[in-house]
Parts: sequence; C-alpha cells; structure tokens
Amino acid sequence: MFQRLTANLNQFSGVKHPWLLAATLLVMACQQSSRPSRTPVQVDWAVTGGDEGVTRFSQAEEITKENVSKLKVAWEYHSGNTKGNIQMNPLIVDGIMYITSPAHEIIAVNARNGQEIWRHNPARQGERLGGINRGIAFWKDGADQRILWTANNYLLAIDARTGKAIESFGKNGRVDLNEGLVRPASEMKITAPASPVVYKNTVIVGCMSWSAPANVSGFDIKTGRRVWLFNTIPQPGEAGYDTWGDTKFWRDGAGVNVWGGLSVDTQLGMVYFATGQPKNDFYRPGKPGSQLYGNSIVALDAATGKHAWHYQVIHRDLWDLDLPCAPILADFVHKGKKVAGVAQLTKTGNIFLFNRQTGELLSKVEERPVPPSQLLGENAYPTQPYVQWPESFSRQVVTEKDLTNRTPEAHADALARFRSADTGWYVPPTQKGVIYYGIHGGAEWSGGAYDPTTGNLYVNANELAWHITMIDINAKDKNAKSIAQHPGRRVYLEKGCVGCHGSERQGNGGIPALTHLSKKFKKPDVVQIVKNGRGAMPAFSQISEDEVQALAEFLLDMESHTEVKDKNLPPVYRAMNYTKFLDQENYPATKAPWGTLNAINLHSGKLVWKKPLGEYPELTAKGVPVTGRENFGGCIVTKGGLVFIAATGDEKIRAFDKNTGEKLWEAALPFGGYATPSTYTIQGKQYLVIAATGGGKLGTKTGDSYVAFALE
Repeated sequence: MFQRLTANLNQFSGVKHPWLLAATLLVMACQQSSRPSRTPVQVDWAVTGGDEGVTRFSQAEEITKENVSKLKVAWEYHSGNTKGNIQMNPLIVDGIMYITSPAHEIIAVNARNGQEIWRHNPARQGERLGGINRGIAFWKDGADQRILWTANNYLLAIDARTGKAIESFGKNGRVDLNEGLVRPASEMKITAPASPVVYKNTVIVGCMSWSAPANVSGFDIKTGRRVWLFNTIPQPGEAGYDTWGDTKFWRDGAGVNVWGGLSVDTQLGMVYFATGQPKNDFYRPGKPGSQLYGNSIVALDAATGKHAWHYQVIHRDLWDLDLPCAPILADFVHKGKKVAGVAQLTKTGNIFLFNRQTGELLSKVEERPVPPSQLLGENAYPTQPYVQWPESFSRQVVTEKDLTNRTPEAHADALARFRSADTGWYVPPTQKGVIYYGIHGGAEWSGGAYDPTTGNLYVNANELAWHITMIDINAKDKNAKSIAQHPGRRVYLEKGCVGCHGSERQGNGGIPALTHLSKKFKKPDVVQIVKNGRGAMPAFSQISEDEVQALAEFLLDMESHTEVKDKNLPPVYRAMNYTKFLDQENYPATKAPWGTLNAINLHSGKLVWKKPLGEYPELTAKGVPVTGRENFGGCIVTKGGLVFIAATGDEKIRAFDKNTGEKLWEAALPFGGYATPSTYTIQGKQYLVIAATGGGKLGTKTGDSYVAFALE
C-alpha cells in the first residue's frame, strides 16, 4: 500500500500542498485495502488431494472461465532424474512447494519461481530407492514442521524448514514398515505408494505387498512408534476371518492392498480407505467365501485403528477390479437432507455413497446372481452388488453394439474375437477367454474432484475393454510336454509375471520387455531383483530359493539345472497376458469414447455431462471426431469455475468449464502429466502446477519436469 502511495506522491511532486494530497491518498489506499478481494491473498495446497477429505477442490478464483485462455508457463523445474514416472500431487505451504524425484528425494522449491531451496536424499549406504510415490504429508505443531513420506519399505520424517532428517523419529529418521508383522520383516516386502495422512499426532499409512498380507497402520508422529495396526486380511479371532475359507491365507496369502490413498474426518476422528483384491488376480482356488476386506471401503477410529464400518463392493474379486482410489468425503443432499457422506469411485464406473459416520449405504444397490466359475477348484461368489443409482460414468458390459466401426477390417476382426469369447456382467475368467471393461478403469488411482458449491463430482475414466484368457500351466500337449516346459517358465507363469511382462516376456506399454536380459545382467543380479524388487517392480519374497534360481535361468535364456519331476499335476490356471482388446492398428476395438471426463451430481445422482478426454492427432487429422484416449492422472476443480486435468497420452493439460464441460484451454507439456495437478495463490496470483515426467503405463517418453502456469 505504501509503495503505491509513494509512487502516487512522486507524480504530484510540484503540488502546493503535498501533505493534503498525501492524506487523501492514504485514506483512499486504506479504503481500497479494506475491500474484500476476489481471491484470498494466499491459498495453499497443503494436503495431498487438496484437503483431508481428498476433494481436490480449491478456493482459488483468480483464474476464471473468462481469462483461462491467457495461461502461460510461469516456470519449469527439472529434478535431474528422468528414470521414473512421477504421480505425486505437489504440496504448497506458505510459498514453498514440496515435490519428489523418482529416487524418492524430497525437494523444496520456491513456489513463485521454481528455484530449488533444499533437497533431501533418503538413501543410505548404497541403497537404491524407487518405485511409485503418489504423495507426501505435511504436519505442523508450532515451530515443529515435518514432511512425512514413504520410500520402498520405509516411513520417513524430515524437517520441512531444513530438509534434515528427524533423528528422533524411528531409527535416525525412518521406520521399517515390515517390522512387527505376521512374518519376519525380510519376507513381508511392504511398500506404500499412496500418501500418508495425519490425524492429530498420528501418521497413518496404507500398505501393500505382492508377497504377504497388507495392512493399515498408525504411527506416533513424534517417535515413529507403531500405535495401532489393522489387518486387511483378518487373522484368527478378528472379524472377517471366517469369510476366507482358506484358514491359512492370513499368513501365507498376499494382497488386499491399500494403494489408492486415505482420507480423514478430523471432527469425527475417523480414517477411510479402500482396498484391492487378494493375490493371485484371476484364480484363487479354495473353499467358498467373500474374502473380506478385499475390494472394500473401510472406516476406522483414527486414534485407535478400531473397525467402525465397512462395505464390500465386489465379493471374491476374480477380475482385477480393485478399488483404485481414496474415498472422497463429500457433503451432499440425500432425500431432502444434507448428509456428511463418503463417495467411493470404482473401476466399473460406479459411485457408492455412504453416511460418513454410520456407514449406511445411500446408493441404491441390489445383490444379483452371477455365473459360477468354470475353472476347477474356483468357488466364485454367487452374487455381486449391482448399483442402480447413482448413474454409472463408464460402460460396464461389452456388447456387440460396442464394437469398433473405425474401419470395416477393424470391425470384422473385433466381431470374430467377440463371438469366440465369453462376455457379460461378472463372468469369471475362462479358458475360452472373457472380454470386459475395467482393469484400467472406469476410475483409476487418481480418483475424482468434488465441488461442494454445486454438488458435482468430476472424474476421468477409461473405457477400454480387456480380453483375459486362462490356461492350465500343468496341462500336457500331445507329446506329453508341459505347457511350462522350462522349470523357470513354470515359475514365471505361476507367480503372475505375465500380468506385467507378457506371456513371451514381450513387455506391455511402459513395462519393459525381458527378452534380452542376458546382455545386461548376470544370474545373481536377476535373483536379487526378483527377491527385493527394483523401481516400480515389487519384491517377491514368497518365491522359494529353488524357484527364484530357476526363474533367473529362464529369464537369462539359460539351461535349467533344477530337477523336474515328470508326473501328472493338478490344474493351475493363470492368465497368459493382460491383453487389451485392441484392433490391428492398436486402437481400442470398441467404439469411442475411449477416455472421458465426467460430471455427476451427487444430489441427484445424475450424469451432468460427459466429454472425450484426449485425442489421437492422426485420427483427428483424418476427420475422425475426438475419441478420447486412455488416461492416468487426476483432475481438480476450483471456485473459479474450472476443472483442470492432464493425464492423457497426447501429453497435454486442459481446462474445462465445470458447469458445461466445454474445453476452454489446453497446453502442450514437455512430457506426459500422469499425475494430479495442484493450484495455489501467493499474494493474489494463482498458479497451476503439475508433475510432467511421462512414462508409466502409457509408455510415453520420460522426463523430469514440474511445470507451473499462471496468467500473463
């Protein structure tokens, strides 16, 4: 204010009574400063997902529908590490932005200009940390300010002001998430890709493992001591144990992972999360049972970890339709009354609504019979929940009418494969093959964004079908040879490696091929990677020593020295590939749209609008209407009337009118933005920032950028 006053006085230096002018200008300046500004001077993004309820809504409103077309790059930061796919949602607190690198470094940068302030590398003594990170947590108690995050199997804490480790937290600043669990720490292989959340002085972490049962745990934020533990696969004596049939799965099984995130209601003192399915994905023979808490939304007392309520969205999931994202805490009107609710998005395109405190189901759901499994030993659950309201935001059953008509040849090929496979609602995987939507969504790990001013929930979705075919890996061909042949190939098939790397080790999208490993690795190297994981690949400690040796020999194209007994073995079914239902030119074999952005009103349960998200430029150039495309990364919504999202393989970021879905702005990114953006305001200036590093499941070129936009 006084800078403006001085400037004004300088313009009138020759007036007769400058003191009178000064007094007048001072009054005018005070009057102007007392007027409420349209945008708060400072709007932070201090929690992953924007707030504890993961609504991804911001009060910032300097950028509007009228001026968004003027957005330009304000700054770009390079982490210097191009070896990973960053999925994290940047935090901005008091003008400082906290971000990560693929090595799980925490970096503080000036949120106005992107200049680095400090960097913390958590690796010790030659460690190699990596894998997916989807967010970090900020906690403050007076002068004590901390960043908490996970890297590999560790929960870590550093001083947010200096980037130095909090030595009093755990062992010199970190806690091993594997310790104190159902198996020895070396066999658990726990990681935690989702952001931790904070409730008072407890930091809560959702864990996952491909080798052992997962859990959700609360830790003392000062000391790192585990204060409570919730087993997502119940142990003997715990509620839900009797739903498994297999009485040893709690000890010998794996999965029911919490990788999509958590949300917190501080007033109620509750934490909410959603889970995935048990492992293996498509075939788990055994006694009948719904297998709690697989594919469930769960609410716990945040202080004690005590179970409050749960709801299972899919019973005994055999389709890899894990609940992908954190529950959204949304207040909406239901039957004429305002409800403190929870919205859970699914890969099947449904929204499950609940009363946040009681767990009362508010969606209209009917349990419907579904087909039994045709695979020997598998007891598929006889019914599944069918959501009648709210409306679904993506297709759920592939029909003949859905098949592509992009070209006559593509349609004929899709029709032939469709007619040779099984289709329908919750048809279990078969040796014939089953075609269905949902492995990559519907909704994905990024979830949605909720606008409390309108009651609209925004979610990006994928609408690609998959073709899953099971084989018996113990079956013999006419020459009495096993399909597996090489002992290491049997391990490769049985342990589910084909899900990522393909039946012939050919890779899948951004997942690398394993066909020429002998040029890069020796046998001990491969053994260690299988046992301990590397990058985005999880560890597999449940594989025995003989098995891992045979697997390494197979991957290196070596003759196996493992003894193989020639005998008739019982059937063991595995999917030969996670195969997308594509045409001959690798476009989806179903009709567009293939990726969408959707608005659903939670008051009415009605779809407000649906728009294609992303495009294939080569098809657009041929006059094909915009198709949308597969997308990974979330959206945010602002008080300024906009929905911002990147996520698409065409490597762009876009803004949409939140009321109509009209696209108002788009900009090219240096690399794909497969993450959720953040927005914040400093001294009235609003910024939009996103991690743009490419890679991931879409397999586009990889970089190291964080890009911020602002008005010119």
